[in-house]
Amino acid sequence: MRNTQIDNAIARALSRDRLNKYLTATGSNLDLALALYERNTRLAEAFYTPLQAMEVAFRNHLDLQMAAAYGADWMTNGQAPLHQDAVDAIHRAIRDLGQSNKPVTPGAIVAELHFFFWVSLLGPRYDATLWRKALYKAFSAQGRPLKRKLVHGRFNALRRFRNRVAHHEPIFTNDLERLHSEVLEAIGWMCPDTAAWTAHHSRFLAVFSGP
Repeated sequence: MRNTQIDNAIARALSRDRLNKYLTATGSNLDLALALYERNTRLAEAFYTPLQAMEVAFRNHLDLQMAAAYGADWMTNGQAPLHQDAVDAIHRAIRDLGQSNKPVTPGAIVAELHFFFWVSLLGPRYDATLWRKALYKAFSAQGRPLKRKLVHGRFNALRRFRNRVAHHEPIFTNDLERLHSEVLEAIGWMCPDTAAWTAHHSRFLAVFSGP
């Protein structure tokens, strides 16, 4: 579908700055760079299913354990030992829901909070509080609990990768097969059945092995 005229038009639309990594990888050949850009887009699209499943399962499993430990309204009842930045994030989520005329329910707040918020609950500052009282229960491998540092490191790395995908950045230089496996493994730490379901519906391996 592309020719020299179309390649140049696309380059203007996307900008040379955005194409710079693709041009560098292809010896400044614009046609090859755009082909690589198209492949990058297909790969990013193929990650949508596993990343979506991971993020939704992650926040819901954390919410379940927090609710069991601190009450169903743990985000607003003041019982959970949250740091001020986390409290502020919850207040912003509630405000944004209200401004959008959406119902301010616990489930709506869970969905409104950014992925960073949820990952931060696994950080070292919560090791002696949230993790040991509640959140460790959300993760296991072959029936054995996992270390907080491992879980936090994995989800924080996947959060950064998820942001690259969401912001349309190059991912073709990443070890994508490893990342796909790590996403599925992370889901399996929370729910093996959900991990199997995600693997079944993920198109990543088919897209990765293609042109």
